[in-house]
Amino acid sequence: MSKYNTIDVWNYVYGNKERAYDYTGRLMLKSACGNPYSEYHPTLDHIRPISKGGCDVLENIVICHRDTNEEKADSFPHWKANGRNFRAKRVKGTRTEYEIEEI
Repeated sequence: MSKYNTIDVWNYVYGNKERAYDYTGRLMLKSACGNPYSEYHPTLDHIRPISKGGCDVLENIVICHRDTNEEKADSFPHWKANGRNFRAKRVKGTRTEYEIEEI
């Protein structure tokens, strides 16, 4: 769980866009925020999971499709989602900010 709200983070990241793709290429819809039954449900995911020492800060959170979030689970720093391999890389000079890159 995060102290952040999905719709607030969506507005921060995507502004007024009604649709966006997560880092694996899955389509998400703003109108599906908060609707876990939607095929296009966006969720918040901690890049470095809290269970593995991550922080609940925006720099460690990404909006991703619920299926992507489920596939990643608490994997870190490497995981597979949507049939592709990814890794988290800490942004140089920071303690809590991560980038996701495909490998």
